[in-house]
Amino acid sequence: MRYLPFVEEIPFKGWDAVHLSNSLIYAVCVPEIGGRLMQFSLGPQEYLFMNPDLLGARFSYEEHAGDGTIANWKNYGGGKTWPAPQGWDGEGQWPGPPDPVLDSGQYESETRQDDASASVLMTSPPDQRSGLRIRRQISLARGSSRLRLDLSFENISERTIRWSIWDVAQMACSTIDGELNDDCWLYVPTDPKRERPYEIMFGDDNRQYQLDAHSGLLAVQYQGIVGKISVHSPDGWIAFADRQSGFVLCMQFPYQADAEYPDRGATVECWTEAPGAPSPIPISSPGYILEAEVLSPLFTLGPGQVAGHGVTWSAAYCPAPIVDVTDVGCVHQPLTAEIQAGWARIQGVFGCFLAGRAELACLDEAGNVVSRVDLGPASPLATLNIDTVARLGDRTSRIRLNILDADGTCAGTLASILPAEST
Repeated sequence: MRYLPFVEEIPFKGWDAVHLSNSLIYAVCVPEIGGRLMQFSLGPQEYLFMNPDLLGARFSYEEHAGDGTIANWKNYGGGKTWPAPQGWDGEGQWPGPPDPVLDSGQYESETRQDDASASVLMTSPPDQRSGLRIRRQISLARGSSRLRLDLSFENISERTIRWSIWDVAQMACSTIDGELNDDCWLYVPTDPKRERPYEIMFGDDNRQYQLDAHSGLLAVQYQGIVGKISVHSPDGWIAFADRQSGFVLCMQFPYQADAEYPDRGATVECWTEAPGAPSPIPISSPGYILEAEVLSPLFTLGPGQVAGHGVTWSAAYCPAPIVDVTDVGCVHQPLTAEIQAGWARIQGVFGCFLAGRAELACLDEAGNVVSRVDLGPASPLATLNIDTVARLGDRTSRIRLNILDADGTCAGTLASILPAEST
């Protein structure tokens, strides 16, 4: 099966929507409520929270604006793009939500499709308050569980503005019975150069935030506590995992070491909330929500200038924790090799982002392939559990785990090791 992509306009929960799919992943975008990506799924797993009380709801500009406080925000759920930093102290801060233009305005949409990819481009109305027009292009390719978000800010004002592109996804953290699911996790690599692995932005330093001393990863275990943290994460990925279902959603983004980021250097932020949870300020949460948030560097834009930032979502069926992410898969148990008398027992546990095949390639010091081991089919819908024995030969100096696409071409390396002799 080649999993060809397509795009179509459909009715969705009472809205006019755009549906993208390649029969592996499904994405539903609703331009008329802020250019939202309202749902994203792999197989049976729907990752995003959708507010059941606002399905199909439409409001006027005045109703969206309300009195300007968060109590009047129409939180539809899904994924959206905002300007950062957020704040209420002056022109250089975004005082939302609510925001009747960027968060919930009527976006224009344009679709494209060919044999290789399908996409929708959603464009916001011009917003004089921030000086911005936001564009969100959402694309998928054949045979892959990867969804590409190409995000851009255009300065439509006559003044110079300075913003970070802030992409916010509300992950659903409820059980099939609608109760709190405390087995939802967000894994975030931390910066070992920083004195603190994360900063508290709202609420208290609570039991949701757990640092793994071995991997250096921050693990946020959703427990329905209202709070927010920021992380300077230089590795360029985060991973959300629902351990009850076994599905993960990884987000990858470019990192610029010499750039200035908002909120004291945040590349990632995480907000959590739940109905009835105590909060320093009144919050009426519509559900059990963990926000996975990715921020670009701050861009200074003169009139008419444009800045862009890309985020890639990749879904897989894989156990958690996730300790690494590549372009073709995620790592739960890193690749290992125990060698005796020219044979190796090779083990590891992974999630795949492509439908194809997996192989082990044994390479010599010059990078030439000495031998290959076919590991069979690879799919985002199945965990790749490796426990095999392979003959290495005298010249093997490196072992790579490669993922091949449907055409048999190597799409990328998921893991690579320098095997050490065992006793």
